[in-house]
Amino acid sequence: MTILLIVAHPKKESFSFAMAERILKQAYEKKHNIDIIDLYRDKNQQPFFSFNNANNVPITKEMKYYQDKIKNSDRLIFIFPYWWGGMPSILKNFIEWNLSKGFAFKYVNSKPVGLLSNKEVSVYTTTGAPSFIYKITGANSRIKKTFKQQIINFCGMKLISFNIYGGLDKSNINTEKILEKIVL
Repeated sequence: MTILLIVAHPKKESFSFAMAERILKQAYEKKHNIDIIDLYRDKNQQPFFSFNNANNVPITKEMKYYQDKIKNSDRLIFIFPYWWGGMPSILKNFIEWNLSKGFAFKYVNSKPVGLLSNKEVSVYTTTGAPSFIYKITGANSRIKKTFKQQIINFCGMKLISFNIYGGLDKSNINTEKILEKIVL
């Protein structure tokens, strides 16, 4: 299996990178091919997405680089903090640039058709507030539904797992127990 691990956190010392390290270790143990993109530090960073015509975005060398990585992967794993009700803007920017029309989807009779049907997706995200806050406000279901329906399903991919870990700003949280739950 070939895995593309996409991490969107500005701090290398974050729990997002601890989860990424756990996944990397498991992938190596299972002899999977794995590549990691650190969106905050990658040499192929993309500028803020801007376009005049959404149906005719010219392919840049950075798009080609990232789309080749996506194309050559069996599974995409997204790791990011859950900020302000959504993903960090750098991850949204990555999605807007690289899951583009003609690569990730097309329209047939005005209906979207996903072009990445051979891809699996796992998502790992963290929150500072306790998990129950996000459950009772519906925030957990909103981000999962948005990610699943508007990105994964839209592009024809299959969601394997969606994991939200809360309360990580508390000093008494047992991060080792959370890491043990992460199984590739």
